[in-house]
Amino acid sequence: MSRSLTSIERFERELKACWARSDALFERVPHESLLDRPIQLRHPILFYMGHLPAFMWNQVGAGALGLGPLDAELDGLFERGIDPHDQGAARAASIQAWPKLSAVHAYRDRARERILSLIPRVLATPGELCEKGRVLHLCLEHERMHHETLLYMFQEHPGLLALGEQPELGDGVSPTLVHIPAGETRIGARWEDQDFGWDNEFSIHTQHIPSFELDSHPVRVIDFAEFVDSGAWMDDRYWDAQDLSWRPEHPGSWVPSEQGWRIKWIFGQVPIANASGWPAQVSYAAATAYARWKGTRLPTEGELNRAAYATPQGDWRAYPWGEQTPGPEHGRLNFERWSPAPVGSHPAGASAWGVHELVGNGWEWTASRFGPLPGFRPWMSTYPGYSADFFDNWHQVVFGGSWATHPSLVRRSFRNWYQRRYPFVFSSFRLVR
Repeated sequence: MSRSLTSIERFERELKACWARSDALFERVPHESLLDRPIQLRHPILFYMGHLPAFMWNQVGAGALGLGPLDAELDGLFERGIDPHDQGAARAASIQAWPKLSAVHAYRDRARERILSLIPRVLATPGELCEKGRVLHLCLEHERMHHETLLYMFQEHPGLLALGEQPELGDGVSPTLVHIPAGETRIGARWEDQDFGWDNEFSIHTQHIPSFELDSHPVRVIDFAEFVDSGAWMDDRYWDAQDLSWRPEHPGSWVPSEQGWRIKWIFGQVPIANASGWPAQVSYAAATAYARWKGTRLPTEGELNRAAYATPQGDWRAYPWGEQTPGPEHGRLNFERWSPAPVGSHPAGASAWGVHELVGNGWEWTASRFGPLPGFRPWMSTYPGYSADFFDNWHQVVFGGSWATHPSLVRRSFRNWYQRRYPFVFSSFRLVR
């Protein structure tokens, strides 16, 4: 029987696996494209190659252990990304000269080597940042989130990546109505119940949810096409007034052509007929307009939480399908494929109520503004603005994860959010009727 891994060995293994995935993603990008900005409200691709090790060092070495800079210039240059709502920061990020690739690689390798050597010291240092290796978990999950960021940036750069596979076809499943009776929902977690959670996950918020009827499946591309092709997309009646001046001519992931709509994916574009069953990837603003056109609304965070984790017997599950850790049968997660699956492809992932795809295939937009849970405390002293910087009534909670989300990020307490007009996320949405 093989011996159990020590905490040091577990962190070494997880960090190396995470870095290998980062390197594999960057290696797909031609060197001449590293300074491209596929999304103008994001940094160039090269920035993220330096940002990931800089973040680690600033959190672990300089932050938690007080060891000072690794490279003061690069630590600062690569310190922080951009919120898409902050266009001033985005313009400022367009500097004229970035370091050479060899310098970024050298900085990355030095940071990784130092972090591996410091794992025992982190685990032996008192205080909540280092106890249970929380600052190491923080760095791992931050990097895993950026894997997804990189992929949706790549999707906005036509022809950037060589074809890796064919898209998965199919019309998917039309939704049916699922009745969820009134009852309790619980959002968040208790500090003592898990080794790591971001500040917005604590503590538990319990609330009563009135009964509601929820679509069993997310809205598909083929469904959303009715909204666009009918002319309702350009009908002001269906849009929030604050979004009318922003509204583009069509969804951001759709491309008009002489042959009809084409849908973006990682390796280019496909005819809409090929992507008809994928979840509709649109902004919150557009999802809300569609819901209004259908005479419905988007579910709240509390409603999706109840639909996902509560049971008719009054129990609570770790995942919609039960206690088993996420596997490929439960939903499209963790780069299993490089595209969404047709909606309804993973019936084994249904919740106790019979609601499908609450985890995986697309982050679900909710009607809930992102904000703190009662008792919120920015416990991460090295990263106090992680959540608080976005308590601005401009960001919406998203639920459940996408095809590019790491399984560690789909625990019940995890909370994520995006700006309401941001169209690039691997998103989905469903309706409450």
